[in-house]
Amino acid sequence: MSLSILKFFQPKDKVFQNLFEETASLAEQISKKFLDAMRNTDEKRFEELAQTGHIEHQADQVAHNIYVELNRNFITPFDREDIHALASAMDDVVDYIDEVGNKMKNYEFKEFNEYVLKMAEYNDESVKELKNAIFGLRNMKNLQKVTEACIKIHGYESRVDILYNDAMGELIRNNKDNPVRIIVLKDLYEDLEAISDKCQDASNVIESIVIKYS
Repeated sequence: MSLSILKFFQPKDKVFQNLFEETASLAEQISKKFLDAMRNTDEKRFEELAQTGHIEHQADQVAHNIYVELNRNFITPFDREDIHALASAMDDVVDYIDEVGNKMKNYEFKEFNEYVLKMAEYNDESVKELKNAIFGLRNMKNLQKVTEACIKIHGYESRVDILYNDAMGELIRNNKDNPVRIIVLKDLYEDLEAISDKCQDASNVIESIVIKYS
């Protein structure tokens, strides 16, 4: 391998690193908007959610730009699969957050239980750690920080899994005569768990990069 991912992330060629950092920043923005919306109890909730679509479109464009750059450098010898996988995983994180926001608007949720709020908070922390990990890839000089961020993401994913299982159990037990509520909340719980899973997917790609090229 004449060029490694290390050279890929070095200042001589910042294009991909800059794009990944832009994606991570957009993910942090949309996650904050989503969490703020969940914490609000008035019309500001829907004002916050109205902005998530714009951020999602920006993230889609950044992902597209990464794929374009990959096509322009078709013969480059560094590992294209890692670059593509990370771009796809980060785009999924943003897409899923936006999708949950859209469902919140469509279902016109007025309030949320502690399960929903806590899952959203853990997901927001995961997104912040994803940003820390991606920014830590620049120059590959602080891999310990990158690894620590990935470990935290795995921890948050495990916590969300526990909350999801507890929430589903309580939902079924307490709403046997309310199938509509079961369907709606089950959909919301599953989407929140999916966001957590997508954060972990991105973290797994980053860990693979660190292991292979450190």
